[in-house]
Amino acid sequence: MNAFELTANDEMIAWLKVLRRPEADEERVYHGFFATEDVAGCLDVALDPLPFRNKEACPLCQRPSHQLRWVRYSSPADAWARGGGVLGALSLCDKCGIQVQFTADQH
Repeated sequence: MNAFELTANDEMIAWLKVLRRPEADEERVYHGFFATEDVAGCLDVALDPLPFRNKEACPLCQRPSHQLRWVRYSSPADAWARGGGVLGALSLCDKCGIQVQFTADQH
């Protein structure tokens, strides 16, 4: 299947601003396109951010894409079993606690 990208639209940005958590929170949760628990399961698969230099900046703090955390996101096993899984690169803003952009390799 063809690759695709997900980026935040104005409605999603407004929603993400409401969800922003204070810096004092102990565990970072990244809100956005995918369930936060699914993203948490992918945080240990880091990607080099430099190849993503020209992707989307954080829509909340404007941090450039190459300064965001990039991880290899894979849908949970049950999504793949149902034929709806995705695999690709997901950018996360550590400052704002949001999922910024997803670029699919496979779905």
